Amino acid sequence: MDDYNSDKSLLRMTTDRIPSNGQLAKDLAVPVAIVVKPFGELPSGEPIPEAHFNGKPLIRCKDCRVYINPFVKFIEFGQKWICNFCKDVNPTEGYYYSAADENGLRKDIESRPELIYGSVDFIASQEYSNRPPMPPSYVFLFDVSQPALDSGYL
Repeated sequence: MDDYNSDKSLLRMTTDRIPSNGQLAKDLAVPVAIVVKPFGELPSGEPIPEAHFNGKPLIRCKDCRVYINPFVKFIEFGQKWICNFCKDVNPTEGYYYSAADENGLRKDIESRPELIYGSVDFIASQEYSNRPPMPPSYVFLFDVSQPALDSGYL
């Protein structure tokens, strides 16, 4: 599995290149979609890494609620981290703290799959379950725009 990215068998975009501005996107008219395969398996057969927090709450941004991920930046020697989505500064919880160097890399990064891999199973504590898990749901999306109708897609 590539560091910092999800395996393409689990998460794949319809294109590898996204137009850099709205006008270019409009001119190209390339449909952009993403195929997500939750609970999928890696082609190599290796298990998807698990992020354990030992019964403690998952580490999330206090503002936008994004989960800790390889693209956050640790500052103040690991005492705080900057969310890569909303740029909010978050305190590092005591149970998750590890010293970080001047580049924002934690000393324990090799033992933290949530900071290395793009696809990780977060093992949540009991506080995230107020009822038994529901069976999986399936969602099917169809492009019903005029160009899709004209192309015979539907």
